[in-house]
Amino acid sequence: MSSLRLGGGEIPLQPAPEAATLFALARQLDQYLGGAMSPAQTRLTAVLALELDTAARSGELAELRTTHLGEDNAAVYVERHPQGGGAIEGEWVETSALTRAALERWLDVREDLVQRAHGTSRLWVSLWMNHDGVLDDQGNTVIRPPGMPLEENGLVTSYRVGRLQYDGLRQLLPLKLEQLRRAIDAERQRTAA
Repeated sequence: MSSLRLGGGEIPLQPAPEAATLFALARQLDQYLGGAMSPAQTRLTAVLALELDTAARSGELAELRTTHLGEDNAAVYVERHPQGGGAIEGEWVETSALTRAALERWLDVREDLVQRAHGTSRLWVSLWMNHDGVLDDQGNTVIRPPGMPLEENGLVTSYRVGRLQYDGLRQLLPLKLEQLRRAIDAERQRTAA
């Protein structure tokens, strides 16, 4: 295991999943798609499947819109935001059969949620009522209905919660979505070489 040196000490870095673990994750997601899923599990399955194909950063995932999906969900347009700045580059990434099936399932759930919230083109939306931290004239928090755009923090929170909640994910997913992204990116680079 490698470590990060800060000040006078070292902080061990969490190991990233290996190729076999990524393959097992894809199999687990495929099993989920074969049965009944809650809206939260449906959304997480689509997020993870898309992550396996794209190795997108959490902010890049959060910014996806339905217009970024190709015909029959066969590709997705991802705007890459390099760490530490730099030029934003967009690319079309071909999606796997797993991702296409997961997106199809999620888009059905999303459609119902978005209709109640008066529409958005963002791909990932909230599942429950939430507040936006703004107070109305009477001092009450403004409640946002389900179906509102999911921000990056919400996406990361759904990953952390789902990792612990759904059978099989705790053993397959690292603590942080970024660790998963790095493992997928490393595997993509290894197989491209």
